[in-house]
Amino acid sequence: MTLISKTVITVIISVMSIFVFHKPPAPTPAEKVVRYEYTVDAVPVPQIPITTLTTQPSAPKTLCEQVFDTAKAIGWPSDQLGMLVAIAMRESRCQPDAFNPKDPNGGSYGVMQVNGFWAQKTTAYPKGYLQTMGVLTHVDELFDRETNLRAALAIYRYSNGWRAWGK
Repeated sequence: MTLISKTVITVIISVMSIFVFHKPPAPTPAEKVVRYEYTVDAVPVPQIPITTLTTQPSAPKTLCEQVFDTAKAIGWPSDQLGMLVAIAMRESRCQPDAFNPKDPNGGSYGVMQVNGFWAQKTTAYPKGYLQTMGVLTHVDELFDRETNLRAALAIYRYSNGWRAWGK
C-alpha cells in the first residue's frame, strides 16, 4: 500500500470512531420525555335492535353455471374454465340436449357439440377414441352433461388445447 492509501484509511477510521464508538451523551432531566396520562369520558353505546336475517333461496343455477361447476368437478384445468363456458355458450347455449345433425362427421352432440367422429371406429381406435378412453360406450351418452364434458376433456388433451373447437 502506498503512503497516501494508508493515510486515507487512517483518517476514515478516525472519523468513524468519533461517531460510531462514542456513545451520545445521556439526556438531561429537562430533555427527558414527559409522559401524559389520558382519561376518556365514557361514551354511551347505542342500542341496536337484534333482528333475524332471512335469506331468500338462491335462484337455480343457469345452464352455463352448471357447466362450469361440472367441468370443475371432473378436473378441467381451472385456467381453462372461462374458455370452456364461452365455447359451450357459443356451441350449444350450454344445453346438454343440443344436437346438430348437419355436421358431416356424425353430427355434433351436447353441451360442447362433441363431433360424432370421436366415437366412430377408426384404424387407430377400432372401438372409437372416446370408447377406447373409457369415456362412453355409445355416442348418445354425449347428451349427458358430465359425459360430454369428460369427452371434451379427453379431446382437449388429445388435441393439446382447443384446436378441435377451432381455437
